[in-house]
Amino acid sequence: MEFVMFEDVDGLEVYVNPEKVIWVREYPNHTTVISCGHDDKFAVRLHPAQALAVLGRPAR
Repeated sequence: MEFVMFEDVDGLEVYVNPEKVIWVREYPNHTTVISCGHDDKFAVRLHPAQALAVLGRPAR
């Protein structure tokens, strides 16, 4: 299993399994949310394209 480390909006390390990512969405406050399921959502300060590149996932 592979994990990718992000820094969330609070400055804490978050490890995300790229295989579990369901969606990546940008919000108006320059925050991107990465969802890995019902309650597993992480807010990071990256553009969605940057988050996808780090995760190694293509945009569809």
